Parts: sequence; C-alpha cells; structure tokens
Amino acid sequence: MTKSKEKKDVPISFRLTKSEYEPYKDILEKTDLSKTEFFRGVFLQKQYTFNVQECKPVEYNKLIFIFNKTSNNINQIAKRLNAENKEGIITQRSYNIAINELITIQSQLKRILDAC
Repeated sequence: MTKSKEKKDVPISFRLTKSEYEPYKDILEKTDLSKTEFFRGVFLQKQYTFNVQECKPVEYNKLIFIFNKTSNNINQIAKRLNAENKEGIITQRSYNIAINELITIQSQLKRILDAC
C-alpha cells in the first residue's frame, strides 16, 4: 500500500490549554480545514502556512447586492436610450450626454467596489 492509501488506524490526541489553543483557533476559523487536517499538515507535512479565507463583513454583501441592482438599472437605462436614439425620439447630442453620464456612474461604482 502507498502512504496515501494506508488506513489511518492509529489515533493520536493531545490537549492544549486555552491559551495554547488560541493562536490555532484563529487560523482554524479562517480556513476551511478541520482540526485533524490542520494539525496533520503541521506535524506530518511540516506545513506552516495555510490559505486563510478572510470573511467579508455583512455590509460588504449588502453593498454587492445594491451595486448589482444599480448596475442592472444602468443597463436598462442604456438599452432604453439606444432604442429611443434609433427611433429618433432623442437627439444624438442628448444620447451622447446620457451615455457618458452612465459610463461615469458605472466607473465610480466600480472604483468604490474595488476599494472595498
């Protein structure tokens, strides 16, 4: 049997004080690893760096939702402007001004979102 195919039948366990566990607790909360996977990586593979998934604050998700809705509205306005421009309802000058304003709004929203 290869090492990865071997049955893991020897249990190893140890206890830590709360203060000893505290640094690991923070890391475990930020990774998607179980305690077993984490400590196996540390002790067997001498892996000391792990991919940490920083959680975005709740406000971030709300902002994403609002920005998505705003982007959808901008697209609807642009579609209507294009249709009315083709039908001759609005002038080319008015069309260009409106489209440029929409592009400016979209750029500002993207810049704000990228800063988060």
